[in-house]
Amino acid sequence: MEAGMSHIAGMGVKVPDRVLTNEYFSEYFNEDLSGFLEGIVGQKERHWLADDESVVDLCLPAAQEAMAEAGITAKDLSMVVVASDTHEYISPPTSLVVQGKLGAINAMVFDLSASCASFVTALVTVDSWFRSHPDFKYALLIGEYGMTKYVDKDDKYTASLFADGAAAVVIENTGESLIASKFIADGTYHDYLGVFGGGTRYPINDDTLAKGLHKLRILKKYDENPNLVAWPGLVKSLMEKVGEPLGAIDLILFTQINLSVIKKVLEILGIPESRSHWIMDRYGYTGSACIPMALYDARKQGKVKPDDLVVLVASGAGQAMGAVALRL
Repeated sequence: MEAGMSHIAGMGVKVPDRVLTNEYFSEYFNEDLSGFLEGIVGQKERHWLADDESVVDLCLPAAQEAMAEAGITAKDLSMVVVASDTHEYISPPTSLVVQGKLGAINAMVFDLSASCASFVTALVTVDSWFRSHPDFKYALLIGEYGMTKYVDKDDKYTASLFADGAAAVVIENTGESLIASKFIADGTYHDYLGVFGGGTRYPINDDTLAKGLHKLRILKKYDENPNLVAWPGLVKSLMEKVGEPLGAIDLILFTQINLSVIKKVLEILGIPESRSHWIMDRYGYTGSACIPMALYDARKQGKVKPDDLVVLVASGAGQAMGAVALRL
């Protein structure tokens, strides 16, 4: 058995109780948005954090569910990692808050941000830590998203598209599972979409607030859909590293941003829709949480079983993309 590899031992998901339907937004904006929301991106409803809730309120129950399935306690954890671009605070890291509230006294912590590709990037990062720290036994990795705290409630596109949620995985250092990964990035798109206020470039002041830079902003539009352009080649490159044909994939999951794009990419790759899974109809777009949430849901529905070859394909604003192949 090769030391320093990883296996998903447990999973958990938590979404807020508040549910907003497509009808809510159509009424709010006095415009029928169902053609876009359901017909194109595949959404019917989404969950929003309440005013007095934060992402940690989602992370903790998701983590507890994952640890229960894995049969461990917080004291068994060697690492707590939070993957997101919507954190509890600018500083200290969200992972430290989670570690403290769980009582994971033996765990080191860090946050990782690659926009909505954060979870897939962090999954490979944890695997790399296991390679260099064979004494580490369990890691808790949480993909969380609280973007509704940043959306402009009067912007019909961002307000209706984004949602909140958290998914946790307990990763066990067993010498199994992760097979290959492939990452690409193009930072020339860094100023297209994001929450630009609050950092050192645009600190929170009257000017930043007046310009609305503390809210999620789309400043530039893509000439073509970047996922439709890049995902097919990314998956093909990954499977070349795996050494298996595309037909060997048992389940492939994509960032849950646009169902019509996912279906088109599957068509390009020649992969039947039955070998993918989506959750945006019930949960909206949950960013860094959406891929582990989709995997959790697929497991619950029996669409994936032990030793299946699973591919996770993620995309984040900026532009960061990654794909991982693993066996459950």
